[in-house]
Amino acid sequence: MKRKINLAIINSTQVKLSPYTKQGTEIFDYIFINGLYKYKRKEFDITAFCSGNSLLPVKKESVIFRSSLENQHIGAKHHLIFDLALISKAIGMQNKFDIFHSNIGSGDYMMAFAQFIKKPIVNTIHGVISEPHSSLFFSQFERYPHLYFTPISNYQKKSLPSLNFTRTIYHGIDPKKYSFNAIGGKNIVWTGRAVPEKGLDTVLTIAQKLKKYTRVFPIIKDEYLHWVYDEIIKKRDLIIQIVKVYIEFNMARSGLITEYQNSKLFLFPLRWDEPFGLTLIESMSCGTPIVTYARGSIPEIVKDGETGFIVNPSDDDIRGNWIIKKTGIEGLCEAVERIYAMPEDQYKKMRLACRAHVEKNFTVEHMVDQYVEVYKEILAKKASA
Repeated sequence: MKRKINLAIINSTQVKLSPYTKQGTEIFDYIFINGLYKYKRKEFDITAFCSGNSLLPVKKESVIFRSSLENQHIGAKHHLIFDLALISKAIGMQNKFDIFHSNIGSGDYMMAFAQFIKKPIVNTIHGVISEPHSSLFFSQFERYPHLYFTPISNYQKKSLPSLNFTRTIYHGIDPKKYSFNAIGGKNIVWTGRAVPEKGLDTVLTIAQKLKKYTRVFPIIKDEYLHWVYDEIIKKRDLIIQIVKVYIEFNMARSGLITEYQNSKLFLFPLRWDEPFGLTLIESMSCGTPIVTYARGSIPEIVKDGETGFIVNPSDDDIRGNWIIKKTGIEGLCEAVERIYAMPEDQYKKMRLACRAHVEKNFTVEHMVDQYVEVYKEILAKKASA
């Protein structure tokens, strides 16, 4: 009988990995580990390095039981030193594993230990690597052939093309969980972190201009509470005389499914170059099309005119020749109005296209298959060296 591959998956201690996780990277961790166990447990012996109270079907190794954010003595301020301790523990156990898969940041913390690790390391790039310091930092580790970097969009590769990239692997979800609704609803929907980069204030501006019922579900970040109060709560209180805007903070992710299913469109006027948009594929899986700016990975996720509309951010920031020729807020408004004005059969066709797009490109099973192929290619290369 063929020996199983011993895989160590390194995750942050910051958040408990569970169905209720609300942070993007940790949502990926939970989905991926469960998917890998479900589809590939006959081939892999999986150990997850994470907080001890994480709800996972695999073996766990930890340095603290409760996640950093659940521990008043650690919190966001001190979680990094516990992540480093967890990485150190994994390195101390490296003889038990064939390959490491790091999901902390963009692999930067794991990279710092590269000279002490003899096994191959796959680093999924969850963050942005286009900052001025990134090139200088990542270049320090180009001499380590056992370091591999897996981008979650092709866009990420543009910043540091000299990195030892694997294939791009898009995030995936379970389409059965995010089930299809052929009809949709009447309202605009938005969800995400309540930070300026995610464009919630712009959503309210468009709701006001177009007088469209809008439902938003922000995830609160403590450091942006003043921004939420000044730019969101106050604004909503002013415009509710004109249009209904429903706000619910920190909704459980399971509750968002019916919101996606029963909405007309998902409006996502982001202000930064998004590496990947998990909420976009969740919405499309439920059939609800996207209206968004052409930033970051967006053109890889949304098919312009088929699963929604992509808009250039401004006349000075043209990123493609999209169907909607207006830019900025005016372009977003035109895209929203176009979806609302669609004949029923055309709109239903767009909803079906959204679902088909996710089923073809963004499922957990497809994502897991891609990572397994990467692991095996790397191990085969190591064996032949």
